[in-house]
Amino acid sequence: MIRRETAGLAALVLLSSTSLSAAEDSLAERGEYISNLAGCHTCHLGEDGTQWKGGTPLATPFGNLLGPNITQDKETGIGNWTRDDFEGALRRGVNEDGDYLYPAMPYTHYTKMTDDDIDALWAYFQTIEPVKFEVESNQLPFPFNIRTALLSWQTLYFEEARFEPDENQDEHWNRGAYLVNALAHCSACHTPRDILGGPIEEKALTGATLNGWYAPDISNGPDSVIRDWSVEDLAGFLANSEDNNHVALGEMALIVDELQEVDPEDVNAIATYLKNRTEDEGTRARKAPFIDPEDQAEGEAIFATNCASCHKDDGEGEPGVAASLVKSGTVIGRSPHNIIRVLLKGIAPNDEYGVMPSFKEQLSDEEIALVANYIRTAWGNEAAPNVNAPMVSQLRPYAEVSDTIELATVCPNPPSDVLNDDFRDRLATLATKRRLDEGAMTTLIDDYTAEFPEVDRGERTLTLTAIYCQNYVKRDDIDRSDVVSAQIDFQNMLVGLDRR
Repeated sequence: MIRRETAGLAALVLLSSTSLSAAEDSLAERGEYISNLAGCHTCHLGEDGTQWKGGTPLATPFGNLLGPNITQDKETGIGNWTRDDFEGALRRGVNEDGDYLYPAMPYTHYTKMTDDDIDALWAYFQTIEPVKFEVESNQLPFPFNIRTALLSWQTLYFEEARFEPDENQDEHWNRGAYLVNALAHCSACHTPRDILGGPIEEKALTGATLNGWYAPDISNGPDSVIRDWSVEDLAGFLANSEDNNHVALGEMALIVDELQEVDPEDVNAIATYLKNRTEDEGTRARKAPFIDPEDQAEGEAIFATNCASCHKDDGEGEPGVAASLVKSGTVIGRSPHNIIRVLLKGIAPNDEYGVMPSFKEQLSDEEIALVANYIRTAWGNEAAPNVNAPMVSQLRPYAEVSDTIELATVCPNPPSDVLNDDFRDRLATLATKRRLDEGAMTTLIDDYTAEFPEVDRGERTLTLTAIYCQNYVKRDDIDRSDVVSAQIDFQNMLVGLDRR
């Protein structure tokens, strides 16, 4: 009898332990999901790509700050932190020693997080493997490196609070409000700041310059880049869906990458809130932008020579090749920083479009100003033609052209969007191999032909070669001749197998 009771008790303890472990795993999984919504990876990434080890610089008007190590390392990370220490950083802007944190850590938004979300995030970070890596986060010059001054900053600009739903709105809208104003902290980048770095709340979400990029007006007001977008358009942009016709740049590109791991319902909630956060005041008629006819003609000529082959004469672009420039947030933002930087720096190929080459060496400051102003006023775009040569010159130092962009100019652009994620992934894998696998290539051709029977041999060859090449250029220690050779080898094998 005693043995049965003992055995039964042991079984009960084992069952309880198993249930507890499952619950902890589930809480940690939710915490990982929350970390994607909160954009944690972006600031705490190591410069070598290691997650959570920190070291990535964040440029501020006062100098650079480095994202700290938040792995479970006890000496250089947060391995000695308690749950209360963690909450203090998120909700009160203080570290484990009670020192004030710089508001580059968006505790001004995280303070509104729910207890449940903080518990889940804490559970997730307990699972992060320790990485010993010392980060001196404060790289600011004197006197900005004195943390005690942050008490005054917090007194002026920070008040601990919790999110309060609007009883006049439905649950979906309120979910979006919570995500935008707390977890995703959108206004941290999209709200202008005063001389002390404090947010100007009455101008919330109306656009700000950050690290040389312009985070555009997303207030949905008359001057907002999203004023003509639908909820579906905005959700598609945030989720980087295949039918999205807009390109995320700078830090926003990293955020969009994280949002691809997020439930589409949550992404839609963000879009719903942003498009319905204020009462509809009607669309204010904009004064048509005036551009000098001579400048317009010169800008159009530069566009025809350098841009129209990809973006087309009407600026609409082509799926798989180049994004549309019509009503693009990059193009029509109040500040022209983004279009200037793109023209100078280019954009590496991605899953939706081919490479955007750099024109840093090809075009002068004056020529970039002319073509940028033409694009900002053409095809119904209503942005001010406010780019000038000194502005371009000022932004040139930010335009460090990556090797990937330089090499990708050798790759063709696929002629259409006759591809899906499965084939993109398979081509990306093939591009990492030292030698082409004939068996894998044969299977690829057979599967592609079955999936897209309407695509002729020439278009099939060009499409597959283009995507293979655009992935091959991401490899380390390769030069232009390597890319050309790899592309020829791939295409020759493709053609040979296709004729079997």
